Amino acid sequence: MEKTYVLVNPFHDYALRFIATISQRHGYQALCVTTGPRTAADLRAYPALRSLEFVHMPTEKLEGFARRLASEREVLGAIPFAESVLQPVVSLLQGLGSTWNEPGVLAMLRDKFALKQRLREMRPSLGIGPSRRVSVDSSGSFAPGGALPERFVLKPNRGFGNRAVGFFSFRTPVAAIEEFIQSSGEREFVLEEYIPGIEYFVNGQVDHQGGCTTVAVFAYERLWANGRQLDWLTWKVPRASPEFRTFERYAQAVIAAVALRRSPFHLEAKLDDGVPRLVELGARLPGLGNASLCNRLHGGKLDVFALAADHYLHEGAREQPQLDWDSYDAVELVYVHGIGFESGLIYSLEGIGCVESHPFFGSWVRKPYLGQRLSPTVDMFSMPWCFILEAPAGRVDALRGAAEELRAKLRINSSPAPFKKATLATLDILRRGRQRLERFLR
Repeated sequence: MEKTYVLVNPFHDYALRFIATISQRHGYQALCVTTGPRTAADLRAYPALRSLEFVHMPTEKLEGFARRLASEREVLGAIPFAESVLQPVVSLLQGLGSTWNEPGVLAMLRDKFALKQRLREMRPSLGIGPSRRVSVDSSGSFAPGGALPERFVLKPNRGFGNRAVGFFSFRTPVAAIEEFIQSSGEREFVLEEYIPGIEYFVNGQVDHQGGCTTVAVFAYERLWANGRQLDWLTWKVPRASPEFRTFERYAQAVIAAVALRRSPFHLEAKLDDGVPRLVELGARLPGLGNASLCNRLHGGKLDVFALAADHYLHEGAREQPQLDWDSYDAVELVYVHGIGFESGLIYSLEGIGCVESHPFFGSWVRKPYLGQRLSPTVDMFSMPWCFILEAPAGRVDALRGAAEELRAKLRINSSPAPFKKATLATLDILRRGRQRLERFLR
């Protein structure tokens, strides 16, 4: 029987990377499943997908489709390349009868409340704080179900990417909380006490026996803006630092309690008075291109896509990851995140050349462009721009200075350009009209 694997809604850079990696290493071809309309814009953005086999299947029919598919081909598995596709992948794997992970483990990883409830019960020593589900009716009324902590966070129970996360105190007027809920479009939240302290994230891979290998640790530096805590700078954490070892051990303990197998992981936690406390856990590679960055930090010896693919598609022991910690520690590195405050289009853009010619410039994560649509930054998805700076080990202060220098030089809509503004607005209207027509015809 023909060997294949499945990608759900593969319009993502990581999906393309998995397709190329798996083809080169094993010769397997992907079957692409879309749960919504596949538009011409999707294929224009990802032309490499045009030669692949596509099947449209509504989400509620995925499990039955997988059972039929398993009778026709040898399906090795499905690739959850991003958080947004984990739930449909779970449905597919249930239909395939896959042994990749226990269904309950996968379902729990898309349910923040259930995950932390399990960890509180299974491993109290992990210091998981109290939380509660908050369901919202169609009117968006806020009913917390008990006394509120002095400071608390509301986050969608199945959310990701810092989307629709609200920060409040017990003094916040109910009307303000309800306004946030209604604007989010979500109906089920988790309410948690706000944890102070620096937040870190840990990237790694879990093997077939639950062994946990950490490949990188980063620390967020955030500030308050637009009513949110937003990423400002994100620093690579040296392996020799005590924080690296602390979060490496903590990730191992959390993964063991969850019983995750054969999966990359992305764990976020805070250091509260020296004690790590879990924020989130994802069974996936890190976003914002950080997976490829991890490869580069290890001198190109590591390939997290190949590592993950081998575990996704094959049972049993796999090759150990090739890690180069000397290369990892030889460089200081920081993400510089943009924060926007206005809506509209970019019609004037200055400073791109200054950023790219700087001796510490590494790469763009999100490069701004004329005609780009803007909105006030409230999460990872609404950042107007982001780039990476790198310097030799020991130059953290120099990196910080360069970040502030370039942030000041990168200016959006600071110069009046009425003709260009009108032209770009007209082109944007035409583009969105074409997209609506394509969706209608589809």
